[in-house]
Amino acid sequence: MSTAPAFEDREMTCAVCGSESRKHLGWRGGAAHHNRLGTRTEIVRCNSCTHIYPNPMPFPVGSLANLYADPDEYFSRHDLEKKKRNCRELMKIFERKLGRRGMLLDVGCGRGELLWAAREAGWEFEGVDPSLAHLEWARLNLGIEGRVGTIEESNFPDDHFDSITMGGVIEHLFDPYHSLQEVWRVLKPGGLFYFDAPNEDALYSRIGNLYLRAQRRDWVVNLAPTFPPYHVQGFTRASLQRLLQRVGFQLEELSIYGRVLPLTGQQLLRKRIEFRAAQLVNWVGNRRGAGVYMYAWTKKPQ
Repeated sequence: MSTAPAFEDREMTCAVCGSESRKHLGWRGGAAHHNRLGTRTEIVRCNSCTHIYPNPMPFPVGSLANLYADPDEYFSRHDLEKKKRNCRELMKIFERKLGRRGMLLDVGCGRGELLWAAREAGWEFEGVDPSLAHLEWARLNLGIEGRVGTIEESNFPDDHFDSITMGGVIEHLFDPYHSLQEVWRVLKPGGLFYFDAPNEDALYSRIGNLYLRAQRRDWVVNLAPTFPPYHVQGFTRASLQRLLQRVGFQLEELSIYGRVLPLTGQQLLRKRIEFRAAQLVNWVGNRRGAGVYMYAWTKKPQ
């Protein structure tokens, strides 16, 4: 049985715009969680750019990789074959948008499904991930090699990659602005940067928080700072666009849709009813451009 990770709290300003002005949204984790996962953490919203984040920010004690030590457990909800198919389709989109094959960097490459798809499509590729366990899984199961560490630690040359992707990564970053500055540096002019992020202003989140308030609970459904999947940055459409503008990326396309994750834990009648209601709310959200995920295609100008 794995030991729960330890965290060190640090006061933070908004990671998107640097503002110190914020308002309390609610609490998340520990006593403020139905299953008492993680530790109780305050969640706030930036008054300037609407970004959502924990304050103080819980930084893991020791290596960041300790949060992602078991790939089978961390990716337990992921269908490997379905993900490989989706990654092959994504490589086709990259090639169509770029007009050719090229050099791909996958930041936070995890188990290596996208790198596998890049190899199958005839691309050159590099992958970085802080978890040695994830990279070892990729090597043993997909024959994929990646670099241990972060993009900042990898010291890639300037203007080196034709395309860069971050799948399920940006919401985990403690300093997304500086990470995206590094993406900008190593991406060629005219190169593509694709990433996704949970939409913390989704209709599902807004209704979920109202539902908790109706139960007289000062809780929120936003983020997961101290328990899996360890989301510490809560992007809205406005804060995502603000961050891209600040770095200099040109937003080409932003799609907002997604599905509510399946139930976990004990299947109580109340939880099943809440899940069905959440699915209905999210169906409405998807139809109104307020789904649970955002998918962004951006470009580094020539």
